[in-house]
Amino acid sequence: MIPVHDGGQVVIACLQRIIRHVPRSWPIILVDDESRDPAIRELLDTLATRPRVTLVRLKAQGGFPRAANTGMRAAAGHDVLLLNSDALPPPGAFAHLRKAAYSCGDIGTVSPLSNDATLLTYPDNGPTTPPDDEASLMHLAALVADANGSAVVDIPTGVGFCMYIRRDCLDDVGLFREDAFAQGYGEENDFCLRARHLGWRHVAAVGAYVAHAGSASFAATKNALIERNLGVLEWLHPGWRDLIEDYGKRDPLFDARRRIDARRWRRTADARRPSVIFVTHADGGGVERILRERVAAAKADGRRAIILRPGSDEEVRICDSPQNNFPDLSYRLPDEASSLHAFLRSCRPERIEYHHMLGHHPSLLGLGDALGIPFQVYVHDYALLCPRVTLIGRDGRYCGEPDASTCDHCVADAGRMIEETIDTADLRLRSAAFLARAAAIVAPSDDAAARLQRHFTGLKADVRPHEQDTVRPLSVGRGLDRLVVAVVGALGIDKGYQVLLDCARDAADRRLPLTFVLVGHSIDDARLLQTGRCFVTGPYREGEAADLIRQERAAFGFIPSIWPETWCFALSEIWRADLPAIAFDIGAPADRIRATRGGLLLPLGLAPGAVNAALLAAPRQFGHV
Repeated sequence: MIPVHDGGQVVIACLQRIIRHVPRSWPIILVDDESRDPAIRELLDTLATRPRVTLVRLKAQGGFPRAANTGMRAAAGHDVLLLNSDALPPPGAFAHLRKAAYSCGDIGTVSPLSNDATLLTYPDNGPTTPPDDEASLMHLAALVADANGSAVVDIPTGVGFCMYIRRDCLDDVGLFREDAFAQGYGEENDFCLRARHLGWRHVAAVGAYVAHAGSASFAATKNALIERNLGVLEWLHPGWRDLIEDYGKRDPLFDARRRIDARRWRRTADARRPSVIFVTHADGGGVERILRERVAAAKADGRRAIILRPGSDEEVRICDSPQNNFPDLSYRLPDEASSLHAFLRSCRPERIEYHHMLGHHPSLLGLGDALGIPFQVYVHDYALLCPRVTLIGRDGRYCGEPDASTCDHCVADAGRMIEETIDTADLRLRSAAFLARAAAIVAPSDDAAARLQRHFTGLKADVRPHEQDTVRPLSVGRGLDRLVVAVVGALGIDKGYQVLLDCARDAADRRLPLTFVLVGHSIDDARLLQTGRCFVTGPYREGEAADLIRQERAAFGFIPSIWPETWCFALSEIWRADLPAIAFDIGAPADRIRATRGGLLLPLGLAPGAVNAALLAAPRQFGHV
């Protein structure tokens, strides 16, 4: 039974598909809720000439609940498959729903998975567009059926875009309410809640998949209707919202969605290739940039990339590209460690690259041993020895790398960046054992390697710079009556946010001929802008920074970072813009500037006034660099 109200070409295409795929023994009832589109009316008249099709026309538009009730009355004595006019069924889906409905005596309604079906949406990363064509839809439907077969999972309510209702349940509960839900949305939830009180169950047929074009009839009013009708549902059924929230937390459909993702994973073009596992965080930045390069290198070498990122509640999420195309392929650690290991073994991994453990359960450190393959550790910061990751102490300055007990006091006062609660001494002991088992430890700079070696006796790091520094002849930007200084990147405290803010305030207070431009963004752009001496361009995409720096006509670049960075891509962008750079004398940026003679170094810890004085004097000094 299909209520119809306009909808244009989407509904026309969907109706034609639906008619093809309804089993031949099933009668079809079309209810025209006063469609005004001539093409829709013409199609309905044409379909009504078929022997098994009944067309009922309402004289005045009454909304989806009234149209659905009209159709259900016309189907007296029969089960009802309530179907939106924008549904896209593959062959066999409707028979699958009917079989599920009679798999147990107390099942009242059955709904399939779909690309856009609220709590039955697959994948789990939100509503998506339906498959591009019939072949893609049939392929996905076959995967779903192969993954989950005839299994059903209890759900709090059916989903009205495609809902099979047994006649005995319908006779017991009664029709939809026509007095509460206006044009529609929520009437099927009210029906299902009334059915629950009478002992009927609602299930998802997790082996069935029906695509959904989405809101063809009421697209313009959808959000307003949903907001209104959810309030009506809560008024009619107090506790409705809590019921749905609890369902979301329990997520009983997760295993079914994961099985589908696992089938999709194994049927991709790369499935038969040996693989490389990459362990990384979910925070982007320079780690993500290097990850993309390493993934590309593995693929060029004929390997499949398996990327492990942290999810919520100690989950590890699996994908094969920096974009997560398998949002339900995840395992909770440590409880599902054996299942994770079994899945990864099936992918024929040859080695593991650890890029970052931030957000991951510590048991993932033993993955190499569990799989019996070698692993390499890529160093991007100091999370292996510092719970605050960047060696920034409680006073917002470089800590000097003191003993573990002093670090614990710092963490107690300033907090930790790694989520795990572990003493610094225990962290370092565990890291030492982990590094000792590594086939290789890769650091991007001599400075990073030396700092690790001070804390981990006997450690041998392979220094591999992220880029080869080839600094072209540099020139100081000119042409403005005020010195413009470019600061590049995403600034937090460790990257020098407070330094930049204090320098901008000092320039404003003393009316210095000095302006800063942050090519990027910060943890608090508003405070920078309030100084009147710092402008912010906003986030940029990779490859854009050098051109943006040039557009600002800056005299030179300034790296205000106060932690011993292991590399610093912001410095590279400044040089790509053909400008010299000024940085504090700490970490890899300082070593790179010294090696290339590509700028000036300032003592770490200079007061804002002294920093500004050095910046104002820099143009005269660059001729001697």
